[in-house]
Amino acid sequence: MKITITDLKNLCKFSLASGNAVIPFISFMYLGDENLVSLKSFSLISGSLFMAMASQAFNQVIEWKQDKIMTRTCNRPIPIQRLTRLQGGMIGFAFYAASNLLMYNYLPSNAVLINNLIFFSYLGIYTTLKTRSPVNTLIGAVIGALPVVLGAACVDNDSLYNLGMWGNFGFMFSWQINHFYGIYWKYQKDYLRAGFKMVNDSAVASKHMKICLGINGLSWFGTASQLSQPELKFISCISGLLSLYFWNYRAIKLFEVDPNKNANYLKQASYYFFLVYYTLLLLDIGIKRYQQKQIH
Repeated sequence: MKITITDLKNLCKFSLASGNAVIPFISFMYLGDENLVSLKSFSLISGSLFMAMASQAFNQVIEWKQDKIMTRTCNRPIPIQRLTRLQGGMIGFAFYAASNLLMYNYLPSNAVLINNLIFFSYLGIYTTLKTRSPVNTLIGAVIGALPVVLGAACVDNDSLYNLGMWGNFGFMFSWQINHFYGIYWKYQKDYLRAGFKMVNDSAVASKHMKICLGINGLSWFGTASQLSQPELKFISCISGLLSLYFWNYRAIKLFEVDPNKNANYLKQASYYFFLVYYTLLLLDIGIKRYQQKQIH
C-alpha cells in the first residue's frame, strides 16, 4: 500500500509536533540574541520538530493496540493498517536520525543531550507509565516542559539558571495539567477502555489543578520579570492575573461542579491562557529584535 503524506502527518502527529518545536524556539529567542533567521535557529526548530515527530511515530508503534480500542485514535495509520508497525518504526527512526544530525552539527552538545533526553523519557518513562500508574500525568508534564530547557541550552549554560527560563518551564508544566485533565474527562471512557491508568477522582484532579494554579502564577511573574520592555512587564503581570482568574480559576471551579460537562471548557480555557502568555513573549522578542536592528 502506498504511503501518503496524510499517513505521515497522522503517524507523526505533525500539528502537535510543530507546537512542540515552537516552544524551544521561543525559549531560545526569549533568552538569547540570535537572529530570527540563522543556521542555529533553523537547526533548533527543525531538529526539535523531527525529534517530536519521531517520538509520536514510535508512540503509535508502541500503543497500536490501545489506539485500536479508543474511538478518538482508532483511525490512526497503524490500527487501520495503512502502515505496519515496522514501517512506523522505520519512519520514526529516520526522523530521529535527521534530528540528531542537524543538532549535532550546529548546536551545543548539551542541547543534543537534552533533545535525546526528551525523546527517551517520553517513550521509556511516560509511555510505559500510562498503563501502570496515574503518576504518568505529572511525569508527562515535566517531560513536556523540557523543550523550554532545550531552547535555553542552545543559548548558553548561564541561560539554564535564568529566572525567566524557570518561569517558562513552570508555566509549561502547570499548563499541561489543566489541559490534559480537560482532554481526559472528555474522553474518560475511551481511556479506561484502553487500560490507561489515570486520576479518576475529580476531587484529586481539582487539587492538582489548584496547586498548578499557584505554580502558574509564580511562573508567569517570573517570566514577566525578565522581559526586556518595562511596559510589557506591567502588561504581562496584569494579563497574567486576569488570565489566571478567567481561564484558570473559573475553569477549575466549573470542573468541580460537573467534570464531564465542563471538561471541554477546561480544555478550551487552557488554549486561551496559553495564547495570551506566548503572545506577550513573542511581542517582547519582536520588539527586542527590532531595537537591535535599529542600533546596528
